Amino acid sequence: MPLPGGSIYNLESSWTTQDGTAAKVDSLRGEPVIAAMIYTSCKDMCPAIVADMLWIEKHLPPRAVGHVRFALFSFDSLVDTPVRLKGYAAEHGMDAGAWTLFHSDPDAVRELAAALGVRYRPDGKGGFDHASVISLIDADGTIVFQQKGTEVTPKELVARLGAIAAPRF
Repeated sequence: MPLPGGSIYNLESSWTTQDGTAAKVDSLRGEPVIAAMIYTSCKDMCPAIVADMLWIEKHLPPRAVGHVRFALFSFDSLVDTPVRLKGYAAEHGMDAGAWTLFHSDPDAVRELAAALGVRYRPDGKGGFDHASVISLIDADGTIVFQQKGTEVTPKELVARLGAIAAPRF
């Protein structure tokens, strides 16, 4: 089936997963995805983003368990190698069957950040200043909801997930 024009799965950039496998963003196609952009050495917003995503995973509607993917895309093309991402996933108890962590070059990071509406910039100290955005993406790559900021609860995202997942499960 053709993808909608606004689908993030139309992006052509290449990424590498935490397992060292080459992948495109459309490798997530077919199921709802909860996605965010982070970097592993972040001590500020990224831990809050990851905590919210882990909370969402624990509060999935029972019928959605095993049918929702979680994706983290790194801002840090230099430090967040696949090996580092794999260690980060293990450290946070991310099940490889549900979670994929992605690494790529700065151009791919810029392209995806623009598609997800995530503003970021290098902070001059080896990190990044960035927006806190968790996106709910449908099976065809269309963003259907975004949780913005760290002062909000992920309950609305879970409710929206239930609404798009209900017909599927």
